[in-house]
Amino acid sequence: MPLLEQETTRLQTALQALAAQQTVLTTQLTSQQQAVAAAQTQRTNAQAGVTQAQARVPPLQAAAAAAEAQVADAQQDVLDASEPPQGIPPATWRARLVALRKKLALAQTAASAAQAKVTEAQQSVAQAQAQVQAADRQIAAATAAVQGTQAAIAALQPRRQELQAGLTEIERVNAEITRDPMARAALQEVAAQLSTRTASLEESLLVTRFELEDAEALLAALLTRRNELTTLLAGLATQIPEAEAQAAAAQEALAAAEAEVTTLLEEGP
Repeated sequence: MPLLEQETTRLQTALQALAAQQTVLTTQLTSQQQAVAAAQTQRTNAQAGVTQAQARVPPLQAAAAAAEAQVADAQQDVLDASEPPQGIPPATWRARLVALRKKLALAQTAASAAQAKVTEAQQSVAQAQAQVQAADRQIAAATAAVQGTQAAIAALQPRRQELQAGLTEIERVNAEITRDPMARAALQEVAAQLSTRTASLEESLLVTRFELEDAEALLAALLTRRNELTTLLAGLATQIPEAEAQAAAAQEALAAAEAEVTTLLEEGP
């Protein structure tokens, strides 16, 4: 029967479309799962980098503290030698003072370098932590994408079952029609089912036509309204310069009035 053949073709086409869609989603899911694994590996490496960078900080801080202590000692030595002691020739004292000041400058340079290394190590820790946070965001985004694709694949299953059930029903109807000898009761049941299916399809077609007519009417009304608004906006566009000129004139008049009031107040009664 043409109706059954058309319905069979429709259901088979829909099943093929679902299969193609599932293939695309499955391929997409594989790529997304690989992205999750890559992001997790990246996070593991970034976390290892954090651990390594953090391990560098304490020794550098200790070295910086030692360098600062040397600076303090050198400063104290310079302070102690700021006045020439008794019994020391002035030339010897000045030479010793110059040597102490040189030692202080070297200690300060070493302390600055040690502190710079500490700052660099702390920045490395911050950068590694930022990489961990970026990897966490990538993992979250990739995981959400995987879950969304899995949900989309799962949502195809009920539709597949529905279409398959429709094909099974058509096969049963065809079997009843072609069975020899034909059972009248079975044929009547099949005819009733076909009649119900036809009525359902006709009702769906009628509803679709009504919805199309409503949509076309709404579109026509919206187009008419759009044209009206376009005309209104065009009119307003021509009135705006005049309104701006009037506003400017009013502002000038107000300014003149304020100036006149100010003058009268200054002159007094």
